[in-house]
Order: sequence, then structure tokens, then C-alpha cells
Amino acid sequence: MILEVVFLLSMVLGGSALIQVAGARGLGVPVLGAVAGLALYLCIGALQVLTPITTTPLLTMILTAAIPSALWSWRRFRGAVLPVRPLWAGIIVAGVVAAVALFRALPQVAWSYDSLQYLLNGSLIANNSITIATSGLLPKRLIGVPELHAAANLGGEYYVQSITPLISVLVLALLSWMLWESLATRLNKRALLLLIVGGALFLVSMNRFVFHAFYLNGHLLFALLMLVIVGGGWMLVSTESVSKPALITAMALSIGAVVFVRAESPILVFLVLLPVIVDRSVSLLHKSILLAVLGAATIAWQMFMAAVYRADGLAVEFSVWGLLAFGVLMLAAIPLLRWNLLMKRGRVLLLLAEVLLWVALIVLALREPLILRESLSATFQNVVMGAGSWGVSLILLVVLLVVASFVAVPHSVNLRFPLTSFVPLGFLLAYLRDAAYRVGDGDSLNRMWIQLVPVALFYVLIALGVGQWRRSSAVSHAKPSSVANEA
Repeated sequence: MILEVVFLLSMVLGGSALIQVAGARGLGVPVLGAVAGLALYLCIGALQVLTPITTTPLLTMILTAAIPSALWSWRRFRGAVLPVRPLWAGIIVAGVVAAVALFRALPQVAWSYDSLQYLLNGSLIANNSITIATSGLLPKRLIGVPELHAAANLGGEYYVQSITPLISVLVLALLSWMLWESLATRLNKRALLLLIVGGALFLVSMNRFVFHAFYLNGHLLFALLMLVIVGGGWMLVSTESVSKPALITAMALSIGAVVFVRAESPILVFLVLLPVIVDRSVSLLHKSILLAVLGAATIAWQMFMAAVYRADGLAVEFSVWGLLAFGVLMLAAIPLLRWNLLMKRGRVLLLLAEVLLWVALIVLALREPLILRESLSATFQNVVMGAGSWGVSLILLVVLLVVASFVAVPHSVNLRFPLTSFVPLGFLLAYLRDAAYRVGDGDSLNRMWIQLVPVALFYVLIALGVGQWRRSSAVSHAKPSSVANEA
């Protein structure tokens, strides 16, 4: 238990120190800091795997806590106002200890064959033997989830019992904090609290959310990092209540971490990041940082994958070369961010990207219609007919999203585009893996929906908080001009 507490505190306290240095204040320090610390831990662990540095989780924990703490101490020594809150620090430590004790006393866990592969990679990382992992393990399971459970091996266990449930708690906390910071100036406190509590209850009432809260897999971790990237990107251009450097820090770390969680991460991250990249109100520096992190992390991992295939005496998969080229393109695209003519066509670029996804899906469907036909049939059975164990929650969320699309939300494209672009991409992934989706709650796409559920719920709740229909919004904007003309 002590090891588990130290493991969690290294991320929470280290991330909080880093986010405070970046400018976050109030509840943003522990909430956004915990996510940043988690992402930092994954990034440091990935650096250990990709270099000759030992991969022992002990070093990962030390660096995750020490690097931000050293930066915090140096900034405070130089005169930066970084207040210490002993009471809040004590509450956080006590909360972590209580959570670990609770989840170890109630060891609820869901697992599958995939879980065993994640834990095997985690064991190899803990024993500094990840280099012997084969091409049958690393390309699909990667190292993100294994890193989170590798620390358990230091205490003779196979997985960290509290980490997945605490990630679900962190999703709820981050969603609540983002809503509070985004809507505090628009709603009174009582209405805002009701909105936040209602959203949290909607999420925890989902069968699939509860399942993933105890499932040894990476879907909810992916969902958490997506919420940081998408929600943070929207807050970056829509609210002044949160420090922009703090948001960029959390987003950059999340981008770097998520690349090592799922194989399709680079493509999906690029799509959810695209509205931020083409938004002219986002600074060139911030855009460059986000693209640079995505490109560098993608290149580093794909080069490592190429080495793994060659070590096994196998030809390097086409997908590895493709994603490697994709990472290079991300870095090559950074100078284009200075091209004002291109940035002025941001909406056109988003529309073009979405159209290209649909065209690619149509072309593949014409060549091999069976995969799409079976995938659509399985998805209908899973989502609508209940085979995926979603109940009516996913259908209700889709209905709410349709309603939200009629509400005038500032910079709504930043929240809408990641959701609508995933629909064709999700079915394109079936062609990339050369297998149709299947009926049942164990289906890949059925599990992937949870990755975007928090983002979708954030969009719906923001729309409810803004609460102005597009038509009435247009009328209200037109009235002042007409009055001015009469005057």
C-alpha cells in the first residue's frame, strides 16, 4: 500500500507543482495538476523505454516528482508568487491514502486477454527487459497502460489496484473543474452546481463508464487525455479565467502521453487538435509546441517499433512507415503556421479534412463493402439494440448532441469537429485492421466510444450553460446594428 501511495503522490504533487509554475491557481492546481502529473509520468517512462536509461518505475516516480519540484523551487527562489497551501496539501495526501486503502480493500477488477498483455509489458518495463518484447506485444498494446501498472511489480504485485478507478474519478473532477471555469461568469453558482452534478451523475450512471472504471485497459485513460486536449483547446480560446501557459502545458503533456497509449493515437490527436491549429486566436508559439510534441512523440515511437520488427527478423509493417511519415509531416507543417492565407481558410481546412475522411471510407467500402456492412450492423446491434451494454445512455447522448448543435456556443467547432470526424475515422480503422467490428460489449469500436463520451458530455453541458438558440442569438446580434442605423 505504501508503494502505491508514493506512486500516486509522485504524479499528483509533481504535476501540481508544474501546473502552478505554469500559472494555474485555485482548484486548477490539484485537478489539472493531477492530470499533468499522470501525463508527465507516462512521458518520462516513454523516454526511459526509448533510450538506454533504465526503465525501472522507481526512477520514473523520482523524476516525475523531482523535476517539477526543482523547477518550482527555482521559480520561487527567483521571486515568483507560488503560495504553499499546507491544508490543501494535507487534504490531497489524506485523500490519496484513503482512496488507495478503499480500492485495495474492495479489489473490483475487470480484465480480458488484452489486460494480460498490458500487464506482461508492464512486468518487462519494471524488470528493465522491455527490449525483449516482441512485435506481437508492443505494436498493439504499446507502453502507456503498462507503465501505469509496472510500479506494482516493485511490491510483488501485477497491477496497481487503485489507478484505474482513480482515473475515472479524475475524469469527473476534470470535467467539473472545466465546466466551473468556463461557465462561472455565465451562470449563478446554484445553477452551475446543478449542471455539474447532473453531468457527473449522467456519466456515473453509464454502465460502460462504471465498467471501464475497473477495467485493466487504456480506454478511460485515453478519454481523460482527450478531455484535456479538446476541452483545454476550447478553453484556450473561450475563457480568460485559466492561465493559457497552464492549459498548453497540460495539453502538450497529454499529447505526448497519449501517443504511447493506443496505436491510432497520432491520427486521432491530429484531428482533435486541428481546430486549435487553424484558429487564428491561438498564438503561433502555442500551436508550434503542440504540433512539435505530436510529431516528435510519433517519430520516436515508430522508430522504436521499426527496431522491434527488425530485431524479430520481420519486415517493418507499412503502418509503421506511414505513421513515421505522418510524424515528419507534423514537424514539417510547423513553418506553414506562419502562412496567414492558409490560416484564414481554417473552416475550409476543417471541412476538407472531414470530407476526405468520408471519401476515403466510401472508396474503401466500394472496394470491400463487406467490412463496412458488417461493422455498421454490429454497431447498430451494440449501440441501439443493447448488445454493447450501453443501455440508452449513448443514444440519449447523441440526441443531446443534436440539440446542442442548435445552440450558439462560442468556438463550437473546437468541440464538434473531434466528435463528427471520429465517425468516419472509427469505421476507417476497421479497414486498417482488415476486420469488421463484431456484436458484443467486447467489440473494439464499442469500447472506443467511451474515449469521446466525456468530450461529448462537456460539449452538451457547455451548450446548456450558454443556453441561447442560434436563431435568437443571430437576432440579438442584429438588433443593436438596426437601432444604430435608425439613430
